[in-house]
Amino acid sequence: MPKPALCVLLGGLALAGGAFAAPPSSLPPLPYDAGPEPFVERLESDRPTNWVLNQMEIGARAFWRGDYALAKSALDDAIQRIDAVFSDSESAAKARRLWYDEGSKDFKGEPYERAMVFLYRGLIFLRDGDYENARAAFRRGQLQDAFAEEDQNRSDFAALVFLEAWASHLNRDLDLSQEALAQLKRLRPDFGGFAEKDDTLVFAETGLAPRKLGDGASHSYFVYRRGKPIGENQVQVVNGAAAMQAYPIEDIYYQASTRGGREIDKILQGKAQFKATTGGVGSFLADTSVTLSSVGAALDAGGQFGDAMAAVGAVSGVLLIVSSSTKPQADVRTWSSLPDTVHVFTLAGGVPTPPLTARFLKSGTPLEGAEKPLRCETDPNRKTLCLVRAH
Repeated sequence: MPKPALCVLLGGLALAGGAFAAPPSSLPPLPYDAGPEPFVERLESDRPTNWVLNQMEIGARAFWRGDYALAKSALDDAIQRIDAVFSDSESAAKARRLWYDEGSKDFKGEPYERAMVFLYRGLIFLRDGDYENARAAFRRGQLQDAFAEEDQNRSDFAALVFLEAWASHLNRDLDLSQEALAQLKRLRPDFGGFAEKDDTLVFAETGLAPRKLGDGASHSYFVYRRGKPIGENQVQVVNGAAAMQAYPIEDIYYQASTRGGREIDKILQGKAQFKATTGGVGSFLADTSVTLSSVGAALDAGGQFGDAMAAVGAVSGVLLIVSSSTKPQADVRTWSSLPDTVHVFTLAGGVPTPPLTARFLKSGTPLEGAEKPLRCETDPNRKTLCLVRAH
């Protein structure tokens, strides 16, 4: 029968092995063009740890369907849960420390995914003519882009900076609009801005969401790859006989695969890294020895402390095996309905907005049959938002 101290050590070993559980899972993926309904059902049938992921899927899919009430509800709920961990406050900073230690299986999204939640919510505010709340949402999205674990890096999410400038432009806050445009110029030097009388925004999406793939031994980390197949990468806004090129303001894959402009090699246990790290077995054994030494004086003189120290040597080989065979697997859950690229175009369309269509191209060549009408809606202030996506 094992000595008491050895039982403690073996019990701790069992708990350590149990801590390296299988990666968080979600239900099987659904087609890119599926509606929000299956994800609404998943709120009840899927694991609670996937709640925010399902709300993200509902939000985007309802948004592109034109069901803004459902999109607003889903995005607001996701934002509330994201803010509990990733807002710029002392309480959220404390929550992050706890969440990184204990709640990493509770999906909150990578920085680019959290940023896109605020982007879509801001577009709904734009549609409603609420430009100040739209601007606030776009700014909060930039904050999410700046979060990378606890290391604050610069935000380079150009689409959100552009939309902040546009919201200020519509609200006649010209100084704020110019400030945002100056920031955007540093990110996109070739972007020409927009004209003073522009009142219509075309927001277009092409391509498929970035792929998040497990890699390495036992899929212990994940890497990003561009969504495929990419059938189109350019958009023209067609107004009668005129075809005007929309500007590719954001590469979502780039946002996924970088932090503040720094390219990620891989992400291990939620931390962006540039090269592999060791297993840390030695430090675990050292910590165990310190713990046993600290309680030695509390043990009686019956040899329990000696037995426990001998047990360290006896079990160390098992620890080495456990450490090499029970590494945590990568969490590859991802927001599957995001695009590859975001394009924008502004014009003085007036009211009513002329009939506009979008022509999709691949490297300058129009794709056969790849032309769609834009869904344009004019807000109470006579400003228009037009939406289109290739898929």
